[in-house]
Amino acid sequence: MRALTIVAVMLALVVPAYSQGMPGGKKHRGQEQKAGEPKPKADDKAYNAALSRIPNQKYDPWQIVRPSSPGNPAR
Repeated sequence: MRALTIVAVMLALVVPAYSQGMPGGKKHRGQEQKAGEPKPKADDKAYNAALSRIPNQKYDPWQIVRPSSPGNPAR
């Protein structure tokens, strides 16, 4: 009985490692290396136009924490 338990434990530890090394599977089917297709590059003119449309505003993330007027402490 002890030998059967040891074999079962060893089998449970070995099977996942064996299945990781098996080739194929649903994830890798149909996926091939496509070296011929170039990746799309960002258009510099469109990028600069989009940056120029963003308004320059100062944002104060601590506006809730700080008092509105620096001369009046809230104590």
